[in-house]
Amino acid sequence: MGELLYPEYRSYSETRVIVNNAMMALLAGSRLAGHTLQLTTGSQRTLGELFPAVEHIKRFNLRSDAARSLLHDADHHLASVALPYALATHEDFVMSSIDLLRSQGFPIRRAGKPIKAWNMHEVLFNSSGYAVPGDLLESFHLLREMRNCTIHAGGKVQPELSTRIAAMGAASTMEWQRLNGQSPSSVVQSGQVTLIAEHIFTAFAITKNLGREINAALTSAIPSSSWARAAVEDYQGVTSKIRNSSGWRRSLVGYAQKYYEPAKLTEADLEQAARGLGYWTLATWR
Repeated sequence: MGELLYPEYRSYSETRVIVNNAMMALLAGSRLAGHTLQLTTGSQRTLGELFPAVEHIKRFNLRSDAARSLLHDADHHLASVALPYALATHEDFVMSSIDLLRSQGFPIRRAGKPIKAWNMHEVLFNSSGYAVPGDLLESFHLLREMRNCTIHAGGKVQPELSTRIAAMGAASTMEWQRLNGQSPSSVVQSGQVTLIAEHIFTAFAITKNLGREINAALTSAIPSSSWARAAVEDYQGVTSKIRNSSGWRRSLVGYAQKYYEPAKLTEADLEQAARGLGYWTLATWR
C-alpha cells in the first residue's frame, strides 16, 4: 500500500528531506574541505591568510594541518548535532499524529503516563490498533538513548543505553549491522558514546520507515469519511477552480486519487464531504 499524502505527512516528509540534505551537506563539506586542504600541506600560514575571501574563515583561523586534523574527526561532532535534529523532527510528527487520532475520537492508550519520546510510538500504534513495529522501535530507542547520553550526560554511557543494547533482538541487530557496519555494542567505547557518520544515515532511515508505519496505521484506523473531508479541505486550500463547477469536481477527484489513493475514496465519499463542508451546494453532483 502506498502512502496517504495528507498535508501534515507531506510537511513532515519535506522537512525530513531538508534536514537530511542539510546534514549530508555538512558531512560532505567537511570531507571536501579536508581534501582541499591537502593542497596546502606544509604551509605555515593560517586559513585566514590562505582563503581571505571565505566568510567566517577567521573564526576557524588555524594552520591548515591543524584544521585538516579537525575536519578528519568531524563525523562524531556532526552526528552529535544530526541525531537530536532528526529525532526532534520525527518526534513532532509522532505527537501530531497522536493529536490527529485524538481529534477523531480515538481513546489514547497511554497507561496513565505522560506521552514522551520513550513511549510515544507505542501509544500511537496501540491507540490506532496497528501492530507495533518492534524491530524498528528497538533501533529507534537505541538511537534515542545515544542522543540522551550525548546531550544530557556529556557522552558518558548511561544504564538506559546499556539496557537498550542488551535488549536488541536478532533482526534489529542484523539491520543495525547492515546500516552501520558495526554491532550495536560498538556504540560504546571506553564508557563513552562514540558516534560515526553512519549513525546519521541510520537515524534518517529508521525515522523514515517509522513514519511510513505511522502513515499506514492512520490510514487503516481513520474512517474513509474523515479522509474524504481531509481531502476536500486540502484540495480547496490549493485549487483555483470555481466551486460548484464541473472543473472543481473533476479536479477534486483527481486530487484525491493522487494524494489519498490508499484511503480508497469513492466519488460518493467526496461528494458527501464536499456538501457537508459547504463547498458543493448544487442539487446535482455532475
